[in-house]
This record gives sequence, structure tokens and C-alpha cells, in this order.
Amino acid sequence: MLLSIKEDAIDVIICDENPHARFGLKTILSRDPGISVVAEAADEREALRRIAECRADVVLLEAGLAETIQDLAKSAPAPPYGLVYGIECMAPEKLAALVRGNVRAIVHRDARHDELVRAVRAVTSGDGFASQELTGCLLQAVRAGVARPGVDHRFKDRLTDRENGVLGLLCQGLSNKAIAAALSVSEKTVKFHVSNVLAKSGVSTRTQLIAAVGPFGTPAQRAALHRFSA
Repeated sequence: MLLSIKEDAIDVIICDENPHARFGLKTILSRDPGISVVAEAADEREALRRIAECRADVVLLEAGLAETIQDLAKSAPAPPYGLVYGIECMAPEKLAALVRGNVRAIVHRDARHDELVRAVRAVTSGDGFASQELTGCLLQAVRAGVARPGVDHRFKDRLTDRENGVLGLLCQGLSNKAIAAALSVSEKTVKFHVSNVLAKSGVSTRTQLIAAVGPFGTPAQRAALHRFSA
């Protein structure tokens, strides 16, 4: 089902088997003038068609359809970012698979309406998002080592002091804006350094990077952060 489009808005596709759930999500998101629900899908096949037709920014996937993200990520040259909602918890292995895919946000099933809106905005601004109730699941995945994609960990030796400082703050969950404020640089500069770190690490998303390094960074990142904030 294709819907109307708002100009200069974040374009979203909702994928959920339950039509009542799709209606509720559309109602919540449409209240935000900066978000436009451009299409709905009841299953993976329909979602693939909608992605090809709409070139959306974000696809919302009900937790039961989360594993389809791998196929959706291959569906277009610039596939939409994945946001998986309705999660209570998830096995570390499954969570790791989502992180390795194109999922940028995971939202708890009891999340408030404004939290869902913040998650959509976060993934399109280059940040990841996880409901507070799901941080324990994320940490389990990191501790088990299953959320660490095929990273050549020698990349850490190739980072500059500034890149180490940015990575240290990134691992603490700070947004680009917050990192810029902490380091007294522009947000554009932060994005430049994050891009460099991603390129050197061999991963494609911030979530994968944090999973690979760990939630608190390495001693080099913490030392660099101390020098810049001293």
C-alpha cells in the first residue's frame, strides 16, 4: 500500500503482518511533521516491492520479521536503514545477525510513542538507537563475542589520536552532536572522523563498530579522550 509523501521528510515503510499494528504505527509517526509513512507491507515480498518503488530512508520491521533484514539490505543500491520494534529480548546470536545487517535501531515492545519517533530520527542522522530495556541484550552479545563482525582489530593501531578520541565517545553511546560538543569541534568534523574510523575498521555501521570494540572502548581511546578533554 503506497501512501502520500511529505516534502523533505524522513520516508518510512512499515512492515508488519498485523494491519491494526500498521495503522497504529502510521498514526504515531504521522503526527511528526518531519516523518512521512510512504508505504506499508504485510510481509517480506511486499516490503521488497515497496523498497524498490519508494526509496525510503527507514523500514520498520516487526520483531518476527527481523531476520528478513539481510534480504532487504540487498534489495537496492541504497537500501533503507532497518529499525526493528516490538522486541522483548533476543538471543545474542540473533541480535548479532541484525547488527551485522542494516539494522540501526532496536525498540522494545513497551516503548513509548516518542521513543519510536526518536529512534527513526536517530538512524537517519547517523546514530544508532536501542531502548534502555534492551541494553542488557546488547551487552550479552558483546560479551559473548558473537556481535563482533569480521574486523581486523589491527585497525586500532592505525587510528589517529583524534579518531581514537571520537571512537572512545562513540563507544559511550554519544551522538555526533554530543561528541562535537565534548571535543569542541563541529558536527561535520565528527562525521568526517567517524567515516574514517569505519573505513579503517572494515565495518559499515556505528553499531557494528561499537560491538567490535566494546562498550567502553580500548585504553588507547580512553587515553586520547582524556588528552582532548583535559
